[in-house]
Amino acid sequence: MATPPNSAAAGRATAKTPIERLIFVYRADSGKLNALIDSARKLLMIDGCALCTITHGLAGERGEWKSCRDEIGVPVDYVHRDQLDGELAAAVGDDLPCVVAEAAGRLTVLLAPEVIERCRGSVDDLRGRLRIHAAMKELALPEARVA
Repeated sequence: MATPPNSAAAGRATAKTPIERLIFVYRADSGKLNALIDSARKLLMIDGCALCTITHGLAGERGEWKSCRDEIGVPVDYVHRDQLDGELAAAVGDDLPCVVAEAAGRLTVLLAPEVIERCRGSVDDLRGRLRIHAAMKELALPEARVA
């Protein structure tokens, strides 16, 4: 017998898996010297990390990004290219920068490098793409909350 469309079972079939954490993986190495080099690249507009450009300015984390991060509703971790190991390294490979979602104990690349590039440094664009790509992968971020 077929399950009626308004049953609880039908609702579960379309439920999205909640994202527990986002991991921003930068195409840059960690450390103060590397941060200085990345800042110089930004200033000179030389092949820097597109994700760094969205989240960090010359003097550190951008205020607009801090507000967005606080509104996302899940923890956001930052990992640099030289800090990749284990499961995270296997999930992202060499495709950096990227944003990875952790949901139900699994890691899923949410935003690939070309998607981040299309944000063109815009925090608002990144915010929208996080939600759209989560939905496309049957994942869900909490509803936006106002800080």
